[in-house]
Amino acid sequence: MTTPLWRTAQVDPARAKALAERLSIPLRVARWLCARGLDAEDNPAQWLTPSAVPYTSPFAFSDMAAAVGRIGQAVRAGERIAVVGDYDVDGVTAAAILADTLGALGAECVCVLPHRERDGYGLSHVLVDRALAAGCRLLVTVDNGIRAEAAVLYALAQGLDVVVSDHHEPGEGPPPTRIPVVHWSRASHPDALKRLSGAGVAWKLCQALLTEAGGLAAPAVERARVGEAFRLGLAALGALADVMPMIGETRRLVVEGLAALRRCRRPGWLALCAVSGVDADSVTASDVLWRIAPRLNSAGRMDTAEHALALLLAADPGEAQARAEDIERLNGLRKVETERAFTQAQEQAREQIAAGCGFLVSHGPWPLGVVGIVAAKLSETYGMPALVLADTGDTLLRGSGRAPSGFPLHQALADSAELFDHFGGHDEAVGCGLSRERLVEVRERLSAFAAAWQSERLPSASTPQVLADDYLPLADATLELAAWIDRLGPYGPGHPMWRFCVGPARIVQVRWMGDGRHVRIKVSEAGNFQDLVWFHAPPSVSTWKPGDTVTAIVELEQNVWQGRVRVQLRVIQAGLSNRVLTREHFADLYRLLRARRRLQAVEAVREAPGYGLDQVATMLNTFVELGFARLSDHAYHVVESAAPRDLREAAHYRDHLRTNAAWSV
Repeated sequence: MTTPLWRTAQVDPARAKALAERLSIPLRVARWLCARGLDAEDNPAQWLTPSAVPYTSPFAFSDMAAAVGRIGQAVRAGERIAVVGDYDVDGVTAAAILADTLGALGAECVCVLPHRERDGYGLSHVLVDRALAAGCRLLVTVDNGIRAEAAVLYALAQGLDVVVSDHHEPGEGPPPTRIPVVHWSRASHPDALKRLSGAGVAWKLCQALLTEAGGLAAPAVERARVGEAFRLGLAALGALADVMPMIGETRRLVVEGLAALRRCRRPGWLALCAVSGVDADSVTASDVLWRIAPRLNSAGRMDTAEHALALLLAADPGEAQARAEDIERLNGLRKVETERAFTQAQEQAREQIAAGCGFLVSHGPWPLGVVGIVAAKLSETYGMPALVLADTGDTLLRGSGRAPSGFPLHQALADSAELFDHFGGHDEAVGCGLSRERLVEVRERLSAFAAAWQSERLPSASTPQVLADDYLPLADATLELAAWIDRLGPYGPGHPMWRFCVGPARIVQVRWMGDGRHVRIKVSEAGNFQDLVWFHAPPSVSTWKPGDTVTAIVELEQNVWQGRVRVQLRVIQAGLSNRVLTREHFADLYRLLRARRRLQAVEAVREAPGYGLDQVATMLNTFVELGFARLSDHAYHVVESAAPRDLREAAHYRDHLRTNAAWSV
């Protein structure tokens, strides 16, 4: 069976109609849900109302009672507590969640965040010593610790009690059993809880702490509950920034957390929104991903994450403004260094692709803080897993990896664990270190892993992919449809953004933007016009001109510019389709068919010069499939009063489109 260009091509119309009636939604939207199999779930309404998904009890974590018991004991006894977080957004928001809760309870709390270059990732002897020097008696990790067995044992030996809360993949051996470990691997619902970010686990920890508040002062508990909405918002920031799967309760957490942030009036949050150019009253997931998270991350990338933590927790407007301006300065520096590193890493990537590598491994004299961004950009640009390493001149190269959704990135590194000095993370993002002399071997092993995985996943390299969820006539690219897309969000792994096939459409204008890196292509179809916006368009687009025909895979977005809201079609991939039959070609042949009433294919070729027999057969068979004609006695007969239908509803035309459209990526 031919692989369709878009998923809705295989949806039973009756099935989509039934779902549309059941949920009172447009038929087109119902087709999208059916195409992903979401209608087969017990509660498909959750995709319209995320609150329909129940939250898992915090005590589904097996060690939660022990964890909150020890933390509550420390609060009651006035013991100083060290909260050890991480230098990225997830780690910073996780630390802010726990610190805010402990502070409201009246506890003595010290946040200890690692410096990316000096300390490296996660709990270490250095951070334990820092907690000891601060006079702490209890150390609680957030967004780290599950693989830090040596550091945990060191802390225990020094007389520090330890509670670990984390969401990363565990090591081969279990963490010490003498301490509470709040982690999905020790839970009654591991599959659901594995989707939480580090901030999400910290949020659960604080929920449990306030639920089991025995012995804590009632006024303090009530004061702590006042900040629950803010902490839910912080958990949403962590989930979005850490690219967690947007399904189940994590999706609900993000939806409700964003709603809480829109109501938040904390000085630090408002100052962050202001420098980010975000309306705090209407902040969206896109705002977080493209404006807020990069700024928070810039602190840990270019200096110390303590800047970001202090901003989030700032209670004084003057301090918040100063902190926000500092963050903005670091973000500007981050942009410059990222662009430099990406340009150089791309050169290495192209060489590796030409050599047949399936896993990109680049290294260079770049700040350690930007390599994760560069890895993400490489992975997105080339659709391949990527590992980018900072070369500071030392023997050890340290870096980060990213991969397309579905690729087992953590497993790829785990299968070559002996080649790494250290590694950790999950399938969405990894961090690692390796000896310079191992670089070539690591590149070869990772490429071999990627090739084997791809071979197993796609038995035939020539098997075409489904490129989109649905086709989209330009006339249907409306704000109303964009609103439905927003309602079905937020999007991420497990629930990717809806993608649509647009075209074939005629190019009206090609206009380059952003120093020639981006392009806006105005196209027309059946008298309707839309702009295709392509960020980081490939060089081949420079040869495109008005009059050419283009087909594109796009995402439909709402774009706000100078107070005006309009739809925007953001290109994922596109290509010239000058060989594709368009509506105009079909209209020419249909006029001939109506005039003749009865037409054989060979007659059509003779009377419609310029068309080959294959093209004529495609058009006539498309007419039959759509009900415009019927085939009888080796001839095509016109059908009177046929209902209007889109050519793209016909399998014959979809096959023609797939075969004759080219794609630039």
